[in-house]
Amino acid sequence: MFSFIRCSLLQQEEGAEPPSPECSETGENGPYSMPSSAHLQDPPPHLSGTLTQDEGQTSLRQSSSCGPSAASASESLSGSTESRIPHSKVRQGKGLRSIFPESRVKRYCCYGGVITVVAIAIVVPLSVTLSVKQMEQTSINNTSAASINNTSAASINNTYAACPSNWTEYGNKCFYFSEYTSNWTFSQDFCEAQEAELARFDTEEELNFLKRHKGSSNPWIGLHRESSAHPWKWTDNTEYNYFVPIRGDGLCGFLSDQLNISSSRDYVKRSWICSKPKRYISQSQ
Repeated sequence: MFSFIRCSLLQQEEGAEPPSPECSETGENGPYSMPSSAHLQDPPPHLSGTLTQDEGQTSLRQSSSCGPSAASASESLSGSTESRIPHSKVRQGKGLRSIFPESRVKRYCCYGGVITVVAIAIVVPLSVTLSVKQMEQTSINNTSAASINNTSAASINNTYAACPSNWTEYGNKCFYFSEYTSNWTFSQDFCEAQEAELARFDTEEELNFLKRHKGSSNPWIGLHRESSAHPWKWTDNTEYNYFVPIRGDGLCGFLSDQLNISSSRDYVKRSWICSKPKRYISQSQ
């Protein structure tokens, strides 16, 4: 009977056409025809709920028993089924699509890439600049330290101590002019006892100074040699540079009025001249 009622409802929606032979059913008391539409305008509530609850099965049965009209009814029921989908689920799906749209994700990715590139463009030059500034600061510090050291060195004044009594000062040396006479070996021993040596000159100016102060004597100086085949040396065994020639065949040198420097045997008695560098005292200003 339920099948007959459903078929009647469908026919009512399509225009209340006369019932087809397929839509007639036989009940327990025999065949009966579809009631009029006036009696079925308001189907019972329990039938409506049954239809809603069992739409899928009903549509399948109607497609097999009701022919073309059933197909139309199936389409109508499927449309009504779609319309009965809860709106909350539809809104939920739309909400998910609105929360994570594809375009917004792409836009976020683009923003992230741009931010990364900008950060690299800022950090790399900044690090290079800091390294250069650090190198410049290190160079400045080194230059300042060197300048301070130079200033400190310049502020130290090399003050020489005065020459001992009876010694004559010239340049950075002290000279002693003996009033006694002796051989070359004794004269050297005397000078060594005074922490000096027989006179040594390193420039022509010093040689001229010695000649002016020697008086009338021809004093011994520090030049000597082992033989005529050996070079002339000073008492510290450094070689003479021969900027003033030495006359004679002797082994020991002395100052001469006529020849500047001459030589003789070491046993000849002469006056002598001692020399030593001035002792200096470093004083800081």
